[in-house]
This record gives sequence, structure tokens and C-alpha cells, in this order.
Amino acid sequence: MHELRLGEDMPEEEKIEAPDYRGHRSRLKARFEKTGFQGFHDYEVLEFLLFFALHRKDTKSIARKLLKRFKNFIGVIHADTRELKEIKGIGDHTALYLKAVGAAVGFYFDERAKQEDFQFTNVNELVDYFRAAIGGKPNEMLRVLYLNSNNTRIHAEDLSEGTVTEAAAFPRRIVEGALKYRAASVIIGHNHPGGVPEPSENDNAITGEIGKALKTVGVTLQEHVIVAPAGFYSYRKNGFFDNGF
Repeated sequence: MHELRLGEDMPEEEKIEAPDYRGHRSRLKARFEKTGFQGFHDYEVLEFLLFFALHRKDTKSIARKLLKRFKNFIGVIHADTRELKEIKGIGDHTALYLKAVGAAVGFYFDERAKQEDFQFTNVNELVDYFRAAIGGKPNEMLRVLYLNSNNTRIHAEDLSEGTVTEAAAFPRRIVEGALKYRAASVIIGHNHPGGVPEPSENDNAITGEIGKALKTVGVTLQEHVIVAPAGFYSYRKNGFFDNGF
């Protein structure tokens, strides 16, 4: 009978034997079973998730390296595969796993937004949604939500991706999307990878142009949310739409 040797049928990054971390892993798993991720540090969440991709390695040190490089959890799960593999201990298998975690988070929030009880007027729910969808992107990304008259999500799409400091928004394309999906209102969101969520003059100008363009076809621009590592900015909460958009 063929005996399976260490390293056979395992991801490349798992083929180097490492010390036994079962005791530490068991304690983290027990914490998770009791409280979920409540009380976990960001590196502990990553460390825990990496248990399932790296069975014989010290995932704490790898988690810390990932956070040092990509700043936060969202940055890690949205990182480019090539950049992930530049971290020692991360190979093809684990990089794909981390990308799958990020995709699963985005998928969850996209599915959540389809539910009838999702409150599009609740800025905290919108912030969670946009953080999951585009918050960790390295460049500015504009995401558009098309809603029906019942304030239910019809369709969502990433309209554009710009540089780290600017996303090109096209009012005509948003209007075309609103007509295509027969939307009654639109919500847009974009990220500021640089850190602060406060809008630029260009952000304000584009928001005004989009609002005016949608109004010509009887569609309302309901909200524009900016998400950033340092917080978020709501145009509606800050009175931008009081002028009639």
C-alpha cells in the first residue's frame, strides 16, 4: 500500500513541515465557537481564516505580514493575487483562498441588498455594503445601485475604476442604466483609498452632474456615499441633496 508522505497532494506553501500549533488553534476555535469574531483583533481574524488554507504553519506571523502590507482586513481580501503571493508563506492556493473570502463577503452583501427588508435609507447599511463591495480596492471605484419604486434593488454594477485619487463618472452611462433597468432612483458610492472620506470639489461637481442628468428622465439620485479607511461621508446626511436633486 502506498504511504502518503508529508507534502504529497498539498498546496505548495504547505509542503514545509512546521511546528504543531494545534493547542493555540484549538483555543482560537473555542473562542470563535463561543462568541464569533467578537473581541478578536484583525490579525486574529485573518489568522483564524488562514487555519483552513495553511494546516501546518504559524498563521499568526503571516496574518501580521499581510496586515502590515495591506493596512487592514478589507485591504487583504481585496488585494491583487500577485501582491498576495509576495508575502512569504502565501502561495497560489492561499492567495486564491483569500480572494474567495473577499468575493464571498461581497456576494453576501450584494445578496443582502436584494432583500426587501434592506434599508437603503439607513446610511450604516449602505456603508457596510459599499465597504464590502469596493472599500478595499487599491484605486477609486464607482458603484451604482438601481432601485425600483419600492426602494428595492434591481441591479448593481461597478461603473468605472480610476487612479488612486480619481474615478471617472459618466452621468450619461448612469442615465442609460437607469432607463435600461427602469429604475425609480439611484444610489452611488465610491471609495477613497488614500484615507479620508471628505469629498473633493470634483466629487461634488460629478455628484451634481449625475443628479441633474437623472432628473431629466424622472429618476432621483437618492444618495452618494464615500467610504475610506478613516470613515465615511454621506451626501444626504450632509445636506447636499437639499437643493432639489
